[in-house]
Amino acid sequence: MYRLKPVMNQDVVCELPTCMYTLKPVCAYSHDPKAFSADSATGLAAAGPVDPMSIEIDNLLQKAENDELRMLAERQQRVLQQLAELKKEIMSMRTELKLNANAPPAVQPTTPLKSKAQLKAEPINLTCLQDFVVNASPEYVPYSLLALKNLWKDRLNLQVECFTHSTVPKLSEEALAFQNAVTASGTAAANLPRIKVTLIWKNVGAYTEMITSPTSYVPICGEVNILRYLSRCGPSEFNYEQQDNVDEVDSILDACYLLLNKQNVKQRQQILRTLGAKLGKAAGFGGADLSLCDIAFTSAVKQVQRTVAKDVNPNMHKCMGRVAALAGL
Repeated sequence: MYRLKPVMNQDVVCELPTCMYTLKPVCAYSHDPKAFSADSATGLAAAGPVDPMSIEIDNLLQKAENDELRMLAERQQRVLQQLAELKKEIMSMRTELKLNANAPPAVQPTTPLKSKAQLKAEPINLTCLQDFVVNASPEYVPYSLLALKNLWKDRLNLQVECFTHSTVPKLSEEALAFQNAVTASGTAAANLPRIKVTLIWKNVGAYTEMITSPTSYVPICGEVNILRYLSRCGPSEFNYEQQDNVDEVDSILDACYLLLNKQNVKQRQQILRTLGAKLGKAAGFGGADLSLCDIAFTSAVKQVQRTVAKDVNPNMHKCMGRVAALAGL
């Protein structure tokens, strides 16, 4: 490598102008060499002069850190105090519960449930009666409407009017027979309370719909749920919720709903066996009296009998025959 001459000599004197105010170098400051010559904590000699501004910044940071630690300690102390009070309350509640466990249970006033034989025919509340629309598929005929129309002929007049939606090109013979039966004028008295039902044959599958408010269009899906609705607003002697076996009736109605809406044949067979076990050797699910469960069961089996006909035992056939004779199915 070759040598290169210095670009600028260090001994060059630069003349400063005298027309401007002279400022001392920034790195130059006045300090006490004795005060900052050694570290106050370790006693070691410092490597060089210490900036007072750095000392001030360190003091401020140390003060802020001490304040934050103090606030954190106070907050932790308050939390510990609240936890101690909460523990004290829990222990007192635990002691109180142990004492109350040995006390006799309080008797809750409940509405006494009745058997169907004890139910009396009360006047129908006319404010609960309102016209509604039912959307049903011709493949799943809602036989329960015809059953209630015939059973309530002395208490309530169900007037059914049928229409066909554009999604249904042609009605089956089964649907036509049902339509003729349900729209036929019966022997109901003219002074009876009335509910007008508009039945629309529509391609809705097994999910029969009931619409009480056409403006809001909030349907009640499922034939058994329509039965539940009608049992509440219809004659009181058919309201199963006032009977003493309301839980059992609800479970049977739910099984009838699943029997209709389960498309798998094996699932339908399993549900049918469950219903057969509940029926047992009795004449009906409600005993000697015709119940809402008998109507729901008969209607559901008639709608899916193409897939479960061989699984219907003789006692089920007997129950369905009794419903057909009494309800005019």
